[in-house]
Amino acid sequence: MNPFTTHPQQQGITYFEHWCFAMGIAYRLLSSVAAFVVHALFPFISIEPRLDLESTAAFIKERNEWIETAKEKGLGYSSLGFNDSDIGETNSNTDNAPIVV
Repeated sequence: MNPFTTHPQQQGITYFEHWCFAMGIAYRLLSSVAAFVVHALFPFISIEPRLDLESTAAFIKERNEWIETAKEKGLGYSSLGFNDSDIGETNSNTDNAPIVV
């Protein structure tokens, strides 16, 4: 089995969808970390509400729920505007929910 596609396939998504999912979480967490570093150095600069602990925790919970149910929902990359030939994998499901990163 291909180590790059085994885990994404177990989740019911493609490698590209997994990459987008993971990079979206990484971007959000890095943004929150940067805001907290700035706030630690300059306590008079507040953290934006969308990057505070409560919002970040809610974001991670929502994304985890999405990935946990991706297989049951039959989410596919066609919701991103790609065709089977663009990715090199097939997915017969055409009724897919959009991926929010």
